[in-house]
Amino acid sequence: MKGKKIIAGLLVLVSAWLMAGCGRIPSAAEPWREAYAAFLREPENYAEESHYAGSFALADLNNDGKPEMILVYYNGNEGGAIFANIYAYDGEVRRIGHQVDMWYKTCFLSTNPSFPGVFVEGGRNSTFSCSYWTVKDNVFVDEPLWSNIADVDTQDMVYKELSGNQQLIAEAKKITSSVSNEIEFFEIDEAHIRAEENF
Repeated sequence: MKGKKIIAGLLVLVSAWLMAGCGRIPSAAEPWREAYAAFLREPENYAEESHYAGSFALADLNNDGKPEMILVYYNGNEGGAIFANIYAYDGEVRRIGHQVDMWYKTCFLSTNPSFPGVFVEGGRNSTFSCSYWTVKDNVFVDEPLWSNIADVDTQDMVYKELSGNQQLIAEAKKITSSVSNEIEFFEIDEAHIRAEENF
């Protein structure tokens, strides 16, 4: 009788432990995590002549729960960001986008589910712009939103809207006004690849 009470007590303790989540078995890593990590570990997968991929970030561009991967490439001589390649996972890692002119650009993650994606803002030499990156029907879309360019004669900054979507422009201005929405890019090395893989 005493043994049955002990067993019953142990069962209650184990049940409470499991209900609290302490006995939760870790789920297997999502396939896209393993695929991106394997892709990054092989530089020949993303090699570009005369440039090197120095950093990466993950961002869900269409709110499907499976982020895309952004690789930023640098000029070996000057060290500045030159362009970016965007990759997606659909059973395998494939490039879906190539964006030039990434000099002094900052990526901001949209927090509005109505506008999933990334706002890219910045520029240099008196030329500034903002665009919206997203994925629609498995196709990468880059929509220019506005530009702010110095007039050749007066050097006054001339603002010009490049999109007719006023809601999207308003959202972009809100998101890009806060540094808390900036996407963090990580150096492509084993430590950061493991952190992404095991997050």
